[in-house]
Amino acid sequence: MPSKRALLSAVLLMFAATAQARTLAAQSPANCTLANAVDSATYDLLTITTWSEADQDNSSANWAECRAAKLDKDLATQPQLRARLQTLRKQYRELRAIEGQLAGIRAGGGTMYFHAVPRMYPGLEEKLGSLGALARSSLGAPTGQQYARVIAEAKAESANYLKLQRAYKPGPDEDYVMFNPAQWAAILNRYETLSKAIMLTLGNRNDAATALGYSILTQFTFSADPDEMMN
Repeated sequence: MPSKRALLSAVLLMFAATAQARTLAAQSPANCTLANAVDSATYDLLTITTWSEADQDNSSANWAECRAAKLDKDLATQPQLRARLQTLRKQYRELRAIEGQLAGIRAGGGTMYFHAVPRMYPGLEEKLGSLGALARSSLGAPTGQQYARVIAEAKAESANYLKLQRAYKPGPDEDYVMFNPAQWAAILNRYETLSKAIMLTLGNRNDAATALGYSILTQFTFSADPDEMMN
């Protein structure tokens, strides 16, 4: 049966996520005409009137959603590719959210671990746009050892991330950590399932498009090594 500490941890994490979602919903709506014309940093500059953490989150999420909608429209004549990218987007975003959740547990809470997730969306959307461009043209088809190496390294880094997280146990001086072994294992099982699903979608062809797809796997929100800085 979960301890009181574990239940409190889960409640705090859920509260923070819910509060963030409500705050984002109350922010300014997306300006997709502008978002589709400028980069995300320029979009921030032109749409955030009074900066706040929530406004930054909202701006990042809005820019990414606008670009996602544009990519869907651009792929209207290629529904299978569009569906694959939509699935990958959802899976990659969930990976990034889990990475933030794990880091938050290890840190004993903190809003930065939730703010970091939507701020990863613009970079992710740029990569998905590039992936879509490669996949629908001859540019993504060439194969080579360089691409094979990128894929192999991404697989190894992904496996190592999981290995480090599964081996993690709070030290005696980490009494602030909101750690419950059963919850931790369940989160990591979900993370592994998502990673495998992404790899299955990407396949194993050693081409440029596949290499890009695999590289996104290891653009972690936070490292599994607490001594490393956020990527």
